[in-house]
Amino acid sequence: MKKIILVGEITSYKAIVISKYIKSNYNDISIYSYDIKKFSKYFITRHSDKHFIIDSSTFEEDLNKIIINNKVDYFLPVINDSLYRLWLRKKEYSNSLDYLGDIETYNILNDKIRLHQLAVQLGLIVPKRYDSMVKAQIPYVVKPTNLSSAKGVIYVKSKKDIPTDIKYDNIIIQQYVQGVGVGFSFYSSNGVIKNGYGHKRIAEYPVSGGSSTYRESYSNDKMVDIASKIVGHLNYTGFAMFEYKLTSENEIYLIEVNPRIWGSVNQGLANGVNFFEDILGKADILINTPKREKKTYLSPLFYLSSIKYIIKLEFRPIYYFLKNLRHNSSDVSPFIDPKGYISLILRKIL
Repeated sequence: MKKIILVGEITSYKAIVISKYIKSNYNDISIYSYDIKKFSKYFITRHSDKHFIIDSSTFEEDLNKIIINNKVDYFLPVINDSLYRLWLRKKEYSNSLDYLGDIETYNILNDKIRLHQLAVQLGLIVPKRYDSMVKAQIPYVVKPTNLSSAKGVIYVKSKKDIPTDIKYDNIIIQQYVQGVGVGFSFYSSNGVIKNGYGHKRIAEYPVSGGSSTYRESYSNDKMVDIASKIVGHLNYTGFAMFEYKLTSENEIYLIEVNPRIWGSVNQGLANGVNFFEDILGKADILINTPKREKKTYLSPLFYLSSIKYIIKLEFRPIYYFLKNLRHNSSDVSPFIDPKGYISLILRKIL
């Protein structure tokens, strides 16, 4: 009998990417999907075997019914805003969220102030933190303490960038670290990292410092050491992506942690790393590492970021993309999965 995995919200590219990967590498698994977007009934990825529309006002209850009635084995929510609510009530979802550990460890990793305090306690390199913008030295960054994907982030690189209407509740003010964005991603079980993979950002959206839209593989033992110290200290169980800045002096600064399935997940998957092995077991189909590394990109968002780079007269990301055209792999392909691709676009505009 096939195991059932529930994935959603399925109009998110992260959900499509992991559904495709699991369906391609496991013979005994069916993918069920859900979404609050009603259009997803008509534009659904080809990697979903059964789809459910749920009501945002009864979100948790609807998911509970789906899991119980369909005997779901594993539940993989990928939307940041809902993960905390679901994790908090994980006992209500049968055993489908048992691959997640103590929610308090999630809270520490997800809260930028608490993470900063822990990193300082462990002697790790982090950006300097300021108590207020009056004391902050330009350049600096103002961030919400518990939001991801560059939501609400303000970069202050000159006096004209200083915001005048910022409330000091739930924000962190940090030194701006000049460098390249790199990351280390993995599933951790009881504080032990499993199947980790590193990446470097080539393009972002917004281009001032947002989510990665084009990446390549990157390896650095310092990234692994920092992540190992923190998840080991917390005995953390769950998915995580540690974000760093790599400086020109080859220093690694810990910037933040996304304790969830992350946006650049396809960079590891496309290059033969099974982040789900500790949960689902070894893949039925032999996973081969490609002879030449694949560089992955998020289409169509990469094309929007390319326009922004051109406006800023920064041509390196576009040149690099064209130079490696044969080895680039789209997270979701409009040719292989056209309905899934359309759903990504509709999610942003509807």
